[in-house]
Parts: sequence; structure tokens; C-alpha cells
Amino acid sequence: MGFRESAITALTEVGLNNLEAMVYLALLRDPGVTGYRVGKILGKPAPNVYTALESLMKKGAVILNYVEKDKRYSPVPVDQFMQSMRTALEQKTVCVEEELKEYDSVPEETGIYMLENEEQLFEKIGKTIEASSSTILLTADTEFIGRLRENLSAAAKRGVKVLVLTFDRELDIEGCQMLRLIPSCGDNAWPGHWIVLDVDGIQHVIAYFEAMDTLTHAIWCNDQYVSFWMHFGMLADFILMTFFHNTDKAESVELLRKELSTLYCSYNHMSPNVKSLYTFFGEKYDPRPCDT
Repeated sequence: MGFRESAITALTEVGLNNLEAMVYLALLRDPGVTGYRVGKILGKPAPNVYTALESLMKKGAVILNYVEKDKRYSPVPVDQFMQSMRTALEQKTVCVEEELKEYDSVPEETGIYMLENEEQLFEKIGKTIEASSSTILLTADTEFIGRLRENLSAAAKRGVKVLVLTFDRELDIEGCQMLRLIPSCGDNAWPGHWIVLDVDGIQHVIAYFEAMDTLTHAIWCNDQYVSFWMHFGMLADFILMTFFHNTDKAESVELLRKELSTLYCSYNHMSPNVKSLYTFFGEKYDPRPCDT
């Protein structure tokens, strides 16, 4: 008697071994038979079959009836058997949770992790945004921001404060605050495309694309000390760039603006030597000094 391999596999995946699965399927086709008969049907040694039948009775898959002097076995209907399996699994789950409760206080492992491809990157970004509880800071190419629109809007609806720095004058996301800036050098001076995301000041993602469909490198970090500085660094830069943008022609703050701009540009890597620091840009990069 042959059985579909998929049926045997399905039963082994819920806890039966290979012989138990075949014995149960044999009884479904021919209920109320002796163990000796099941062995004949399957072509398996009788002692092995009786061992499987004993195990199946303990698992709630088979019942035993006495017909005169014969022991006859019948299968528990599939739906009842599966319900008993669910109940047993739920009970085991409760026991495991109770047993492992003391380990819940173990600190989560933290570190900096490479993200290998675009699919992994956006899956991690989605989960990171979904885990947010207080604040999100994001700057990225317009296309990437658009790709994350639903994630960001959903976070904002939960009460998370979302601040997005964009160079697109038209881009808008429901519930999110948009900072719209224009690069001082015209087009963005950096080559390629980027995503920089901070969530709650405790985890962040940084990604660089050589082209929109070519991820060069990306990391996810949940080290709270590193993410703390990433958060306040991004926030300070967002605020400073907004200040520069909003006071571009304000004579009343011209002196303060010049002092801040000079300090900012003095420590800004956007200089003629930046190419030597970022060699992977190759000949495509055309560095320009900060506009003072």
C-alpha cells in the first residue's frame, strides 16, 4: 500500500516518526484491524508496528478495541487528532514560557551588523520602523523615502514623531514633519544614493547605493551608545541645515550665521581632499568645497 510522500511528511512535521505516519495512514484506509494486519499491509515487522501503535495511542492518534480475543486498532479522526496536537502544543508552550521566564532579563545582544542585499536592507528598515515608539529621523533619496511612505505614515499614526530631511520640494507624507532643503552647491555633492535612519535613538540603519539598484554597503546597529550619538548628530545637523536654509537672507542673524557656517565648514569633510578618503567613488566623484 503506497502513500503520498507529502502526507507522510506532513505527519512527521507534527511529531510522528516515519513508521508512525505510515501506520496512521494505513488505519485511515483500513480501520479496525489488528497490528499483525497493519504489518502485513505495510510490509513491516510486527514488533516494530506494535511499538508504533503503542506510541500513537499515547499521542492520541489511535484507539484500541477488543473484538473477542483480538486487539483491533482504529484511527482517531484527523480533525480530532489535530485538535489534541494543538492542545498539547499549547500546554508545552506554557510550560516552556514558565521554565524560561527567568532568562527574559538577559540583555539583548548589541552590535553593528552588515546587511548583505537590498531585500535584507528594506526588511530590516521595515522592522526597525515598526518597532519605533518615540522618534524617527530619516534622510534619504526621494525614491527611497517614497518606498518607505506607508511604514513612516503608520508609525506617525501610532504617535511616533517622524522627522524627514528631503531635497524634494513636493514630497509629503501624512503625519510626518518634512524639512525641505536645497543643497548649497546645486545638485547634491555626494555621488550615489543613500539612506540614513535613526529610530528612538537606540538603533539605526545606514546604506549607500552606487546606483539605485546597486547596494554598495549597509549596516544596522542596535548599540545604544553608538545610536545615541547618531541620533543627536542627525538631529543637530537637521536643525543646523534648517537654520542655514531659513536665514539665508536674514540680515539680523548674518553674523551668527557666518560664525556657525565657518565652524561647520571647518570640520566638514566636503573638501577637495574628500576623494582620497572615499576611494571607492573612483573617477565619478567630483568633490566641491563647502560654500562659505
